[in-house]
Amino acid sequence: MLPSPPEGLRHWRLADAPALAAAWADPSVRLWNPPPIDADAPSWILRCEERWSLRLSLDFVIDVDGAVAGEVGLRNFTDEPARAEVGVWVGTDHRRTGLASQCVSSVTDWACTELGLDQLWCRTATGNHAAGSLFRSLRWHELGESDGRIVWSI
Repeated sequence: MLPSPPEGLRHWRLADAPALAAAWADPSVRLWNPPPIDADAPSWILRCEERWSLRLSLDFVIDVDGAVAGEVGLRNFTDEPARAEVGVWVGTDHRRTGLASQCVSSVTDWACTELGLDQLWCRTATGNHAAGSLFRSLRWHELGESDGRIVWSI
């Protein structure tokens, strides 16, 4: 069973499939967040609970007025130390509004409190200056660079 989502976020619903497919097709989303190569949007949504039960990922919709505005999720869970990787994307209409910052902050607090994680981390492409600014503004620590990506942690 999927855990209750953090405040301001919700689980994916099958009705969200067209919005997810559109985001996956959007070059500005695909550039930094390539979609899974082995799934279409409806199949991917239907497997959310399975991915969580296997501790592969836990993905939440960033919902604005009932519509998909983006996604924030956790993946690459480890037990010792208890940590996970954070990922986020927002649609074009919701960039530079503070929405991504609010949702990453919410999922960060929730993951530590509700899931008992000790550490969260993420990787941003060196050319993705908006993502770097986001994690810097949230006071995440820049740990260095690996494979063309900047590694952040909190």
